[in-house]
Amino acid sequence: MRISLCVIAGNEAEHIVTMLSSFRHLFDELALVRAIGAKEPDDTVALATAWCRENGKVMLSTDYQNGPGAEKWDHVDSFANARNAAFKLGSGDWLIWSDCDDILEDGSEAEAIAFRATLEALPESTLMVRCPYDVRGTNKKLHRERAIRGSAFAAGRRWHHDVHENLLLLAGDKHEDHATPVWVHQPKTIKKENRRRNLRILGHSVKETPTQYFYIHQEHVCSGSREAAMQFGKIAISFPNLEASFRYEALLNLAKLSSDHRESLSYALQAHSVFPWCREAHAAIILLAFEKNDGRRARWWAEQMLRLTEPSGADRPWTTEQKYYGWSGFDLAARAYRLDGYEAKAAELQAQFHRGKLPRISLLHATRGRTSKAVNAREVWLQLAERPERVEHIFAVDADDKESMQMARQFVSVTSEKRSCVAAWNLAAKKSRGDLLVQVSDDWIPPAGWDEKLLSLVESRDLKREPVVIAVADGHRTDNLLCMAILSRARLEAQGDLFFDGYESVFSDNEFSHRAWRDGIVIDARRRLRFEHQHPAFGKGSMDATYAHNNSSERYAAGEAIFKARNPDAQ
Repeated sequence: MRISLCVIAGNEAEHIVTMLSSFRHLFDELALVRAIGAKEPDDTVALATAWCRENGKVMLSTDYQNGPGAEKWDHVDSFANARNAAFKLGSGDWLIWSDCDDILEDGSEAEAIAFRATLEALPESTLMVRCPYDVRGTNKKLHRERAIRGSAFAAGRRWHHDVHENLLLLAGDKHEDHATPVWVHQPKTIKKENRRRNLRILGHSVKETPTQYFYIHQEHVCSGSREAAMQFGKIAISFPNLEASFRYEALLNLAKLSSDHRESLSYALQAHSVFPWCREAHAAIILLAFEKNDGRRARWWAEQMLRLTEPSGADRPWTTEQKYYGWSGFDLAARAYRLDGYEAKAAELQAQFHRGKLPRISLLHATRGRTSKAVNAREVWLQLAERPERVEHIFAVDADDKESMQMARQFVSVTSEKRSCVAAWNLAAKKSRGDLLVQVSDDWIPPAGWDEKLLSLVESRDLKREPVVIAVADGHRTDNLLCMAILSRARLEAQGDLFFDGYESVFSDNEFSHRAWRDGIVIDARRRLRFEHQHPAFGKGSMDATYAHNNSSERYAAGEAIFKARNPDAQ
């Protein structure tokens, strides 16, 4: 049995060898179509040719030419047409495909042998196999068409849609879903020009179908163009023949985009009616209940959501967000039960969130006067974690900040009687259970996989016994100030508190930094790991009452005096 890997490539010299190496056990022949419009080519084809020669693979390649009206574009005019050209080039019994910035999650020879055996054993009536597609950073792990019989493609099965192409079978054709191999999409950067490119292609298309309107809507959602996303989303759902998965996703998007609560709830309920067995709409309704502090409704919908198992086969829309069937489902439900006063049940769900284990990392998140920003920041930290279940998040709020107090009812939280972020962080540290503690504010953005990156730095350390501090870059500073405290449990216990309680805000980090460097316990990862600090001092945010409160001249003078008195060796 011969397998062809069919690839369309732009200028992908940065990725092509990594991708081919990941798939090396799974294919015999590379069918590569370069699709770059009028752009000057790079070394992609030469690198692929050399790799195939060195690894004993057959190499076939050609160039895709854009159609009328798009001859001068510096990108492809139809991903479906280019994909069809690559599949037409392949001569294998089975045709598989990958994007150049994809890899296999496993990529082992054993997995490749098993998948080959699976394909060879399939009955002739099975024309296509779908496998999981893990889109890193989005929490989506959908099944995509990955292998089709060469004979079926030759007989007329084709890729459709100029952007976000789909391989469509004919009526009555059979396919199977398999759990492995898992394709992983992990581009090094998400380029804004990709959104402009996709909109240009879609606008050029003459096929004014519901699917085209949906994809235009989706591109505007991804680019943050709220009004345009609302406009095209409403057009898409107005078509009665819009495919159910697209309708579901568009309705959920509209529920998030609308600024009117009733309208948002209407869209979310419509989405629920499309796939009542899926959790995404339940999650949207729960989040809308949170906006109204409606614990009873949030808890009721959480109860219904927890009864739903992850759909499979025909019941599983391509828009399935796997997180709601795992960590995020337990997190939302725990928040709902807390808000409605069911602390014991919330604690039980929190334990399920952590899979019955103690968390490895504790996020100590002090916030004041910014409830929406704080909740969004929490979501970003959990979304970008490689394994959210090992992360504990604790909000620390001030007792006189009524809005934040109300918000914190949903979450694991502590309340400080002082108007001091230092006191708030210290209380959160006392409540924490993790081996590694991370000081968090509303204006920090972590890198993808931040938890794995931090733990890899201390994998040989006993954090309960060894004092350790990790230095990371913030995107701006070049001095030794550690404006994000990251420390082991042992260091916290040695200090007694995260920060000396005499500080209220400024200079607490100066003392933390000075003593960590002085004691020789800093792991300097500033060249390897950056957490973006979106602070007004760096032109990354707007000054507000909380920034002004924490950085007042009175607090600055008091903090400096304490620092000098406690750290004479720093003079």
